[in-house]
Amino acid sequence: MNKVEVPSSPFWKLAEKVFDVLCSLKLAVLVILTLAIALGTATFLESLYDTPTAQYWVYRARWFEVNLALLGVNIFCVAVSRVPWRLRHTPFLLAHLGIILLLVGSWVTQRKGIDGNLRVTEGDAESVVELDQASLVEVDQERVYSMPVPWIPPGVKFNPITTSSHYFPMPLTIDQWVSHADPEVSFIPRSDAEPAQKTRALRLRVTGGPMKISQEIWLWEGAPQWQDVQAGPARFFIYRKKIPNEGRPGPWFGIESKDGGLAYTAKSSDGKWLRGFLSERDGILGKVIHPGWKGDVTLTVEKWISDAKIQVDYRPSRIQYGAQAPSSAIHVVGTQGESVWLGLGERAVLHSGDKDISLGYFPRRVVLPFAVRLDRFEVEHDPGTSRAAAYSSQVTVVGRNVDQKATISMNEPLKMNGYSIYQASYEDGEPRPITSIFSVNQDPGRFLKYSGSLLIVLGSVLLFATRYKKK
Repeated sequence: MNKVEVPSSPFWKLAEKVFDVLCSLKLAVLVILTLAIALGTATFLESLYDTPTAQYWVYRARWFEVNLALLGVNIFCVAVSRVPWRLRHTPFLLAHLGIILLLVGSWVTQRKGIDGNLRVTEGDAESVVELDQASLVEVDQERVYSMPVPWIPPGVKFNPITTSSHYFPMPLTIDQWVSHADPEVSFIPRSDAEPAQKTRALRLRVTGGPMKISQEIWLWEGAPQWQDVQAGPARFFIYRKKIPNEGRPGPWFGIESKDGGLAYTAKSSDGKWLRGFLSERDGILGKVIHPGWKGDVTLTVEKWISDAKIQVDYRPSRIQYGAQAPSSAIHVVGTQGESVWLGLGERAVLHSGDKDISLGYFPRRVVLPFAVRLDRFEVEHDPGTSRAAAYSSQVTVVGRNVDQKATISMNEPLKMNGYSIYQASYEDGEPRPITSIFSVNQDPGRFLKYSGSLLIVLGSVLLFATRYKKK
């Protein structure tokens, strides 16, 4: 090995020792062995859990980036150690330069690349791509503030995140994080600072019946989906005025607001009627009603709120890994202790003193320089089954000076302005429209990676050709 002549000062002697370590074969073996173990571990984690977990522990971990950087430094130092280069070094230098370009291209892709999903419903045009990173967003009258929220897998301790003035005008703290969360809906009394709306809420426990069930049911006047609730064969209603359509088939149980309490009406499947009144003066909580249904069904008033608002909390889902696991949720706390839960894709208003803060928790979004309109989605099924064998999307790319029709299928992506659009999946409609899900990829390091791969192959071919010629 030819070494570069360096001055004999202590600093240069230390630098020479460091250089010898960086270009040593021992370091190369250690780095390559570490990479092999890391890639094997990542493959195991991805098969056992899911891709985000493997990315957190390996692919996007800082130690993995350091290991790749050490590989690049080792290869560069080995190439420099051959100075002065000769013609016979050409295969060696090409291969080493190719590896360095491959590493640099991968780094550029990781830092600057885009990899997300574009959802387009048949007949509509979309240009917003959702990435796999999430952000906490605040919207006021002047601008939109956004702060990234890093994803962590289940079981990893979450350290609270406080927003800085760089992101938000008012300090907010994310004190809880749930990687895969299920919503838990409840109702709480409206505070004195909030305007009264007199939307009553009632929680009933239904017990008995042929199956000896025990089920809780919330009824709330504030939204249509909570005014009419189906529970097994029975329906439950709550209205401000008289219960409509008493001729509907039973069994059902209806409640209407009256001065001083609630009037209820129950109808059995046999057409028998039961009417009564729950008085606020005598107390509504804990009252037991026998509607006369089969199996000696009883209805117990477990909670009663005269003016209620909805509250959504999040708890860890029973499914914590895999494609079926739900998305994440965060708990945001304001400066005065006020708080709100946000599931991914949700908006909420945080009441902080005399100010209402409009918050959202959304995937990071990128707007394409063009829009994709889904004209027609086509799917082919395996004979005799409902399983999709192949599917494709007939689209029109719409933009400035662009109006191009194309077909995007599983093996035929669309390439436009540096973006590659692949057919990833779809959501069926009954009977239509269908939502097509595209995977959108922009890889700014692709040229470097392709060039590096080409140089590695070329260097290897020249190396074998040189050895063959000598023989």
